[in-house]
Amino acid sequence: MGLGAIVVTGEHSEANVTAASAQPGLLSEPLAYFEVVGRSAAERIIERFVHADVDVVSVLQQKGNLKTSERLKPSFTAFENVEFEVTGDPYLAIQQKLQEYSNSGIEHAFLLFGNVYAETDLLDLFYFHREAHQTATRTMNRYGLLDLWVIDCQKAQGMNLKALLEQSQAAANSYFIREYVNQLTRPSDLRRFASDLLQGRCTVRPSGREVKRGIWIEDGAEVHRSARIVAPAYIGRGSKIMEDALITRASNVERDCCIDYGTVIENSSVLQGTEVGICLDVCHAVANGNKLLSLDRDVVIEISDASVMRSNGSGTKQTKDRSWARSVLKFTRRKQNQSAAKIQSTPSAPKAHRLETNSLQG
Repeated sequence: MGLGAIVVTGEHSEANVTAASAQPGLLSEPLAYFEVVGRSAAERIIERFVHADVDVVSVLQQKGNLKTSERLKPSFTAFENVEFEVTGDPYLAIQQKLQEYSNSGIEHAFLLFGNVYAETDLLDLFYFHREAHQTATRTMNRYGLLDLWVIDCQKAQGMNLKALLEQSQAAANSYFIREYVNQLTRPSDLRRFASDLLQGRCTVRPSGREVKRGIWIEDGAEVHRSARIVAPAYIGRGSKIMEDALITRASNVERDCCIDYGTVIENSSVLQGTEVGICLDVCHAVANGNKLLSLDRDVVIEISDASVMRSNGSGTKQTKDRSWARSVLKFTRRKQNQSAAKIQSTPSAPKAHRLETNSLQG
């Protein structure tokens, strides 16, 4: 008995469109494509089907997202059972794929719209569907219906796919997922996903090497000896954590980022290619280029001053200006410290030793 999987990357089904869409202007591509502690949700979704030993995984890529979705291919070149196809009409492409599966002896197929990350037992879901004798079985969790189905390829022939998926909403035999699920419908879900990965609420582990318990750092990342990384935390490859910076409270700094002198990243996600300026405090937020989402206020701020926050594709002059500003700031602080030392006329009482001498803290 054959088993296939169809993954429509970066889209929601029309059967379950939610009003909680991503804040406009913050993110330019589907959430499933953004790297979270080293890998995108789309990569992890496809991998789960590969590890479930399905005969073929068909990844349907939207034409509008083609440039972004092309990044998925290199991760799966070694897998002969993973195929990629570009489509302008995902529902028509799904219908055709189900027919191809049926003609080649694949009787059942998983269907997933690629923003949903679910860690359910896929084989148990398949057995549940087969015993229910339904054309389509939809999944759900305690928050509602999910864009993950199992479909009988033969029975689905000649049926209106949209109608079939909508009918499965009302089916009594929905499969209840008790394991971890993240639907990735809002940027705040990216932040929650990162925090959950770092704190062990998911079965998958962060990418990179765990240099100390709860601290993952990718090869090629640079952490200054005076910077502090407090577990759990993640630093992506090619990223730089400068002098006296602090990364704490399950924060993730993705690849090719720069956290400048004295800046604190607390309970926040800094997305790929973002540079954060000198002596800033980024707390409970998602930073992407020159845009910052405050999760407390649910507001996106666009920052025009490149010395504060920017994408690392900006010009050389801005980089020089920031280096000059950092040097001035360090000089000013050194003078202040020297002045404070001269003012002390009497020896102070010995201070208690602080257990913060190591830059990497578990």
